[in-house]
Amino acid sequence: MYRLAKRNTISQLLQIIKNKHRTMKKILFLGLIISSITATSQTISELQQQITILEQQKSILQEKIDFCDLYNNSDVSETTTFNSNFEFKVIECKGNSIDQTVELTITIKHSLPNQKIKIWTGSEKPVAYGETGKNYDFKSINFPDSRGGFGAEEFNSPTNLLLQGKLTFRNILPQTAKLSLVNGTVEFENKDGGGSKGKGKFEIRNLNINWN
Repeated sequence: MYRLAKRNTISQLLQIIKNKHRTMKKILFLGLIISSITATSQTISELQQQITILEQQKSILQEKIDFCDLYNNSDVSETTTFNSNFEFKVIECKGNSIDQTVELTITIKHSLPNQKIKIWTGSEKPVAYGETGKNYDFKSINFPDSRGGFGAEEFNSPTNLLLQGKLTFRNILPQTAKLSLVNGTVEFENKDGGGSKGKGKFEIRNLNINWN
């Protein structure tokens, strides 16, 4: 009887060990599956982030390509400035028939170093004239990092760096086909020392409006 009981006890212990062994295998297998799923999720998440970054870079690059094409192909007006170091160019003129506004996409470039540029928006604000001599109200002018105050819009212009901005006029009816003249006052100086100062007018003539 004693030997039989002992044999049964040993058999039960062996069975328990086998069951635990199977359970450990299942736990290990389950752990591997979870680790694999986690790693796959991380990989998919990283790929999605990379795709998003690439799409953003593509969008920025396309904007630059479109701008370069527009700048190189633009010949929409006759533009003059008061200083040979200062380039002012209109590359697009769009009219909004609903808002009755005309928006000029303009570029500015200065060949002198570290220039601070002011475009006056107060008493010497830009003015636009239609084909019959009617003048239109100035609405706004904006450049990257520009600051408004004391009757002027002010921004920095690094040497020979092309800056793009928007000059907008309002209360213009869609029947207006072109702006015969747009002018305004510009002032510039070296932002570090105040040297190489200049002030004068820019003029844009015979500017056709593309209405939408």
